[in-house]
Amino acid sequence: MNDLTAKSIGASGEDLAAEELTGKGYAIVERNARVGKVEVDIIARRDSRLVIVEVKTRAAGHLDERFGIDRDKVRRLCRAGDTYVKSRNLPMEVQIDAILITNHADGRREVEHLEDIALPPRRRR
Repeated sequence: MNDLTAKSIGASGEDLAAEELTGKGYAIVERNARVGKVEVDIIARRDSRLVIVEVKTRAAGHLDERFGIDRDKVRRLCRAGDTYVKSRNLPMEVQIDAILITNHADGRREVEHLEDIALPPRRRR
């Protein structure tokens, strides 16, 4: 798969993820935001939380392993969320979500939204 195809598959997955989130009452704040050295796929708000969303899109049959979201990735996302709220002085807690999208050969697309995969501890004031 070439880079252009991978990029378009990823962008298409992020569009579907944004639709899923707005359908559930999330407000999209930013997409593909650079926070320090981390690119955050989607930043959204829901109630009193800022939600950092990692989107992973794969073809059916790809080994799941939660689409490659490991402990280090979660740590980086937590730090990015904390940096984001501190730099903007937002009185919000950070929530980390993942949206896993599976593209099937018949054109179906399966969306799995994993909420609160990591909830960073409340920052001290």
